[in-house]
Amino acid sequence: MTLIKKLKYIYKAEHIHFLSIDRKTYFKWKWLIVLTVKLNKKYKSCEIFRKKHKGMENFVVIALKYSGKNIKRRTMGFAKDFVNTNRKAKCIYCETKLTLENATTDHIVPISQGSNNAQVNLIICCGDCNAERGVTPFYEYLRHKNPRYTKIKHIFV
Repeated sequence: MTLIKKLKYIYKAEHIHFLSIDRKTYFKWKWLIVLTVKLNKKYKSCEIFRKKHKGMENFVVIALKYSGKNIKRRTMGFAKDFVNTNRKAKCIYCETKLTLENATTDHIVPISQGSNNAQVNLIICCGDCNAERGVTPFYEYLRHKNPRYTKIKHIFV
């Protein structure tokens, strides 16, 4: 898809939960992509670097659907399914082993800041880290809590 088609798609999108673009295009045309997202009032601009999600690899979530209200619903089942599927899972922040008792779902961009429950916006962590983080920006808290990420400029989760 050409850049013009991608920008037109971003500008006119209205029904999907999130907008994303491939990593290479994002880093080359970031300023233009961010501007185009800001022109689409149905989405909240963000920057989430994802390794993999439903067939997509190394992409950047550039916007989350904005509904205009706090749309909180239960995400506990997501954490339990993740732990059942990944028995050796660890908290991304403190690297504590995750169990069915301590695993929780954290929003990369908090619901209170206009995001949604799209799976690309969810991360599994321990309950203590989730409570401690609050609304601290995800990458800032991750770098603070886990020294492995301090020198990495763009962290793909």
